[in-house]
Amino acid sequence: MAEMSTFTVRIPRTAVAVAEATLQECLVDDGGLIQEGEPLFVIETEKVETEVEAGASGRVYWTAKVGEVFDIGAEIGRIEGE
Repeated sequence: MAEMSTFTVRIPRTAVAVAEATLQECLVDDGGLIQEGEPLFVIETEKVETEVEAGASGRVYWTAKVGEVFDIGAEIGRIEGE
């Protein structure tokens, strides 16, 4: 039986001076499937909105809510892979 792998979804650094970002939109429903490289979520910083791609393939589970503000690097969900 294969072991499940877990990929932690985090708020990425989009610019050196940026310390936090708002989770604008989750592009995959909680429990939905995603392939690595597909658009996963959208964040907004002071200057720009950024679409972030999935870093792994699997089932997405969100631990954050849209509209919340997070520090860069904060965990907002996970992707459970096979």
